[in-house]
Amino acid sequence: MHGNDSLYTRMSAQPFYKENQTDPELEHKVKKFADKLSETVNIIANEPSLAFFRIQEHVRKTLPQLVDQKHEVEDIQAKVQGSCFDAEYATNAVKGMLSSAIHFQNIQDLLKNAMFMKQQISYADKRKIVKHSPNGASTQQLEKSGDRHLQADHQLLPENIPKQLVEDSQENEEVEQYMSLGVNKL
Repeated sequence: MHGNDSLYTRMSAQPFYKENQTDPELEHKVKKFADKLSETVNIIANEPSLAFFRIQEHVRKTLPQLVDQKHEVEDIQAKVQGSCFDAEYATNAVKGMLSSAIHFQNIQDLLKNAMFMKQQISYADKRKIVKHSPNGASTQQLEKSGDRHLQADHQLLPENIPKQLVEDSQENEEVEQYMSLGVNKL
């Protein structure tokens, strides 16, 4: 066991590592490499946080603009949807009017019949007035001239014919003209 102690003493007496003369160039390269490695590790470690910072900065700048544009688009969409509803409602109304053309034609026919009946009543009233007229205008004269006699030549009218009758015949002709224009348009 004594031999073991001598090995121990020998090892303890010798330095554990030999200090070699190091190359200063090699030492500079190693230091440069260690610095670059440390910088790279630092960048890699901080890269995600830097990226998140840039994203946060971008969101903070652009989010208000995006929100404003979103509200504008929603307003425009509401207006367009309202316009579509109005257009659809108007289209349905026009289609309804087209399907009611038969009813308008029936109304026009009834108006023509009513005007014809009114003319017949006016003519019958005129005949009654002429028969009872005291100044002697001939019945044949009035029958030949018809309603034109009431409208155009007021001198031949008996003085007992009310002005309302003359105005009614004029009104009837205006209505006939209006109705004939309406028939041409349909």
